[in-house]
Amino acid sequence: MGRDHLDVVYLRRMGQDSIAEYFGALAELREEGLIRHLAISDVEPRHLAEAQAIAPVVSVQNRFGLDSSSPEADEMLRICGEQGVAFVPFFAIAGEAGPQGATTAHDDEVLAVAAAHHASPAQIRLAWSLAQGPHVLAIPGTGNPDHLVENVATGGFG
Repeated sequence: MGRDHLDVVYLRRMGQDSIAEYFGALAELREEGLIRHLAISDVEPRHLAEAQAIAPVVSVQNRFGLDSSSPEADEMLRICGEQGVAFVPFFAIAGEAGPQGATTAHDDEVLAVAAAHHASPAQIRLAWSLAQGPHVLAIPGTGNPDHLVENVATGGFG
C-alpha cells in the first residue's frame, strides 16, 4: 500500500463475547505506530467499554437506520454522542435489504416526506441518519454515479 501506518483500523466483532484479545493486539500495533486510530464494529455498549479500557476508540460502526433502530442501537448512538465517539451507521439506506443494496420497501411516511422534499426515499433515510447527531457520519456505498450525486446532495438537507 506504500504506507508506513494505517489511519483507522476497525475491529469487527464476529460474535465473540469479548473483544479484549483482538482489540489488545490492535492496540499494540497502535503503540508501535503502525495504526493511528482504533475503531470497532458490530458491537454492544459493553464492548465499547471493554475496548476503551485498553485504548482510545474513535469510532463505532453499527447497523442503524430509519427502520432498523432498536433500544440497543439507540443506546449505542447515545453513548457515542456523550463520549465524543463517531458513530457510523451501516445499511442506513439499505434498510432491511442490508447487503443486497438499497431497499425498495418504503413505508408511506418515508414516501410522503420524500415527495414533500422532492427527494428520493434513500435521501430521506440518509438525512434521517445524519440528523441523529453531529457525531453521526455517513458511509453510503454505491457503484452508481447517479446515486453518488444523490447521496452527496443529501448533505444540503436540513
